[in-house]
Amino acid sequence: MVAQFRTDPKEASLRVGRKMSFGVKMGRSGWYSSLILGYFILVSLSNVVFALPASGVTPINNREYIATVRRLVQNAHTSIAIMLYQTRYYEEYPDTETNHLLRDLIEAKLRGVDVKILIDTGDWNPNNKNEYNLDYVDRLTTAGIEVWEDSPTDVSHEKVICIDSDLTVVSSHNWTYYSIAKNNEVAVVVESKPVNEFFRQYFALRCQEGKPLRNVKSNAAPIFPQRNSLHAQDIGLRTYPVSDVEPIPNRRFFPAMHEALLSATKSIIVVQRSITMYDKPRGKPGQAILPGQPASEVNVLLEDLVAARKRGVDVLVILDQTEDFSDSQNDETAQYLLERGVKVMRDDLQTQTHAKLVVIDDDKVSVGSTNWTPSALEDGNEASVLVTSSDVNKVYKDYVHEMLKNAAPYQKVAKDIWSTPSVSRVTKTKSKK
Repeated sequence: MVAQFRTDPKEASLRVGRKMSFGVKMGRSGWYSSLILGYFILVSLSNVVFALPASGVTPINNREYIATVRRLVQNAHTSIAIMLYQTRYYEEYPDTETNHLLRDLIEAKLRGVDVKILIDTGDWNPNNKNEYNLDYVDRLTTAGIEVWEDSPTDVSHEKVICIDSDLTVVSSHNWTYYSIAKNNEVAVVVESKPVNEFFRQYFALRCQEGKPLRNVKSNAAPIFPQRNSLHAQDIGLRTYPVSDVEPIPNRRFFPAMHEALLSATKSIIVVQRSITMYDKPRGKPGQAILPGQPASEVNVLLEDLVAARKRGVDVLVILDQTEDFSDSQNDETAQYLLERGVKVMRDDLQTQTHAKLVVIDDDKVSVGSTNWTPSALEDGNEASVLVTSSDVNKVYKDYVHEMLKNAAPYQKVAKDIWSTPSVSRVTKTKSKK
C-alpha cells in the first residue's frame, strides 16, 4: 500500500500497511522478551512511515554530485530550498566548487528563482563550522536570498536540496572541499512531487524551530511558489525506475532500517563514517529508562546485523579508517561485529569514507546524512531516503565493489603507524579543509 503524504513529516514514522516487526533477538541476552517488545511498541506506535511514488532516481555519487547540483541550480525554474550542515567559501582558492555554487545561487535569485537556505549553527561547532557557515550565507544575502538558522539546541545534519516541485537531492555531501572533491560520498536525485513536498514541509518545520537570519520578512512558515518545474530529463539526467521512495528523516530512520534489516534474506552492506555503540541507555529529561531497554538504537541495528548473519544473510560492514584519523568507536564496533561473525572492512587509508549507505538484498538502498550514532538516530535532525529499486540497488553494489578494490580487513591501527609524515599527509595539511 502506498500512502499519500498528509501528516507532519516530523511525526510520521512507520509505513502505512507495513508489517511491524518486534522482538528481535539481541545477541548474548537472547532477547525475544516482552520487555523489549514493549519498548519497541512504545517507540513505534507514535510513528507512521509513508512509501511515496516516484518516477525515477538518479544516483550522483562522489564527483558526480557537484556537476549535477550546479546544473540543477542553474536550470531551476521557480524555487530552490537548501538544508546545509556545513559549507565554506574559500577566498584563497577562488576556483573551488563551493565558490561556484555560491555564484550559481546568486544568479538563480537574480533571474527570479525563489532561493531559501536553512543553515546549521547549533552548539556543536567542530573546526569553526558555524563561523564558516555564517560567512558563506552572508555572501548570499545582498542578492536577497532568504536564510534561516536552525534551532540552537539541535544539530541539523541534513544535506537536502529541493528544486522546484519535482526534484529533490538527498546526500551525505557537505559543501566543503574535501567532501566534494576527495571523499567517498553518496547522493540521489529523486523525481517525485510527493517526496519534494515532504522535504519542503520538513524544511518549513526546521525554519519554524529555528529563527530568521537574513532577508526573511515574516516569522510564518516559508511559502514556496508553484509554477513550472524542472525535470531530470531537461538536463539529461539518467533516471532509474523505482517502486517507491520512503523519506526517513530524524526518528523515522530507526524503525524503517530496523524492519528492513530484519526482512533481509540475501545480503546487507553497510557503509558508514563511524558507528557508535553505548554500554547503557542514556537518560533523557522527563523520560524514564524502561526495564530491559537497549543501550541505544544503534546497538539494536548492530544486533540486527548479527541476527541476519546467523540466519545465513551475507553481511558486510565498511568503516572509515582514514590515515591520521583515529576512531575508537569504530574499533570497538568492528571488534564487536567480528567476534560475532560479521565481516568488517576498512576503506582506502588515503580517502575518507563519509558516505552513509545501506544496500539490502537486490532491491533496497538507503542514502542520506544519517550516521549510525545515538545522537543521529535519537536526537539530531537528519535526512535519508529508502529507495526500492533493483536498478538503483545494482548501482550501489557496483559502487561498493569499486570501494573494495582498495579496502582491507578492518583491524585496530596503532597510532605510531601514522607517526612518520608521508607525501600525502604533507599535501593534505596544506590543502583546503
